[in-house]
Amino acid sequence: MEPARRQAEGGRSLGPRGRGLFGRLFQGMRAVTPPRREGVAIAVASGKGGTGKSFLATSLAVLSHRAGKRTAVVDCDFGLACDHLLLGVKPTATLQQLLHGQATLDQTLCTSPCGPRLLPGASGVRRMANMSDKDLVAFAHQLGELAAREEVLMLDLGAGIAPATILTMLCADWIVLVTQPEIAALVDAYAVVKCIAQMESKARFLVVVNRVPEPGRGKLAFQKLTEVARQHVGVQLEYLGEIVEDASVTQHRLGQLPLVTTDPEAPLALGLETMARRLQALCGGFAQREVEAEAGIEARFKRHRLFM
Repeated sequence: MEPARRQAEGGRSLGPRGRGLFGRLFQGMRAVTPPRREGVAIAVASGKGGTGKSFLATSLAVLSHRAGKRTAVVDCDFGLACDHLLLGVKPTATLQQLLHGQATLDQTLCTSPCGPRLLPGASGVRRMANMSDKDLVAFAHQLGELAAREEVLMLDLGAGIAPATILTMLCADWIVLVTQPEIAALVDAYAVVKCIAQMESKARFLVVVNRVPEPGRGKLAFQKLTEVARQHVGVQLEYLGEIVEDASVTQHRLGQLPLVTTDPEAPLALGLETMARRLQALCGGFAQREVEAEAGIEARFKRHRLFM
């Protein structure tokens, strides 16, 4: 007999006074988990690869650190990680070793030369590209541990709608969706919005349009995307801004530090700084806040995992 059924039938046999005593006894035995403090979790996502998502995630993380906020980047492109190259670090351990108990969180975290810490993902590891349920549970726990330390968690996701990617978006406080002003990128961006909206109607999306050929084209692309999203899935999107195509970025080699560090006065770097300030304002400030245990990032991840 199932525990819940057994308890219900046992309660009926006790009578009114017995049920009251029985209920008070078990109520006192329930474990009460106190609230905890966590930083703001921001998932940077895209529908298709090559939109500049990792460039944006690492740049925003550097600017957040420069603003005096404890910031960590988590490379959630689990099998094809590259943020260590963008931040100029050489990891001795990755998410693979962390989740399999071969390294601790402190041993895995790297401090980048430009400030934010990095939890590096694995690169070219097929098992990490298709994580097991055990791996997902372990990952959720490590996210919770890291959120308790930092003020800002920048989650750089892999492109698309793989289950682990969707779960990570769902557990974030905000989703920064990076797209481009072309039909294929906008269609894939809408697919991401649709998948998330089916599981969490209150998800908060901020849209960045990258590689815009001329100023103003990003807002036009955003308006097309938000009109479709509002009509078909009832989700309201917020415009975070556009990034105009810049040769200094396309020629920026892997292994160099982010442009906001190497050339902070460049027009694109200044534009990213404005975007970072707007992001912080929309998120209500970058600071730890008190959350109930069942509302923390680990709990959200595990709760949504049950419905995947």
